Amino acid sequence: MELIILQEARKELSLRARAGRPAQGYLLGRPTGPGLFVEKIFCLSWGELLKPDVFFLVEKNQARDILGVFSFQPRPALEKRLLQPLFCGKVFLRLEVRADGEIRPRAKQIGFDRQFYFKPLGRIIMEMEAADD
Repeated sequence: MELIILQEARKELSLRARAGRPAQGYLLGRPTGPGLFVEKIFCLSWGELLKPDVFFLVEKNQARDILGVFSFQPRPALEKRLLQPLFCGKVFLRLEVRADGEIRPRAKQIGFDRQFYFKPLGRIIMEMEAADD
């Protein structure tokens, strides 16, 4: 499975990275064949994004599927709270900001086989703007 972060979502993530404050929220978009296309992000506190009623309300109001959760400053104890039925099949995208301001993404998918677990995601593609010729 591939996670494809489209230009609008990538720009928003870059702005959040430059702000230097902790940020997390939902990845919104659409699943298409073997890929998940992230079109938009929706920032929330950890407490809010873990609530099922908030999950379904955001999905309904944004008219997009919640593909997973992202976090710039993940905390292992909070990450483990994603291991539940609400997030099964979803992606957890951890973003690290390098000293040069570049975002380094790492993703894993939440699966279930008698218990919930994280499994590595095949590939992450961040759509970039085409260069002007």
